[in-house]
Amino acid sequence: MTVDAVLDQRRFGAGPEPEIVRRTARVLLVDAEAIVRFGLRQLLAGEIDLTVVGEAATARDALLIADRSAPDVVVLDVDLGRGDTVGVEVARALLERRRGVRVLVLTSCRDREVMLRTVRLGVHGYLRKGADTADIVRAVRAVLRGESVFDSRSGSVVMDVPRDGDRGERPRAQMLTERENQVLKLLAVGMSNREIGRRLLISEATVKFHVRNLRDKLEVRRRTEIVYTATRQGMV
Repeated sequence: MTVDAVLDQRRFGAGPEPEIVRRTARVLLVDAEAIVRFGLRQLLAGEIDLTVVGEAATARDALLIADRSAPDVVVLDVDLGRGDTVGVEVARALLERRRGVRVLVLTSCRDREVMLRTVRLGVHGYLRKGADTADIVRAVRAVLRGESVFDSRSGSVVMDVPRDGDRGERPRAQMLTERENQVLKLLAVGMSNREIGRRLLISEATVKFHVRNLRDKLEVRRRTEIVYTATRQGMV
């Protein structure tokens, strides 16, 4: 084919367009309440990179569907209607049986002991059901990227896990994800959210999400306190 023919094809749209293949992440929803599963399904339906491959209301169904659908991430409520212990055991089984699966706990449970047990298992995130819908979607994407997502209440539990196991106190910096550490270092040199987003090739909204997590984990109220507190603790 001549160069002119190729140019004509590009100019007039002749010939097939190359397909852009994007892999969508597979999400399994596990919650005893049908209305919650419906809401989460609707929330994720508009996300082109996420697809819900199954729903489960019981521990048995959760494991059966996980084996059948091979999810990338499981959004799990530890309260499955028969006590929190059942949900914790589901998390344990998922992490043991499904290599590479990410488990994001989304629950109303406020029992500290349940949080401790769940975090010890190695779940990748722990959010309360009162979280904003945008934060839930961002959390799903974050755990898929290999990051950990914990809200302010569960974040304090993450810090306490080594002490509960008699393994000594862990530096607070180790509870931060790699991305949060990157954001913290750029905050320390005075960058704005927009500048940080450009440097890390992420959206400004995602930067705000990480800044909010930093505030929660460092237990400060204002953005300006993040760097001060982190500096005092030797994190930057």
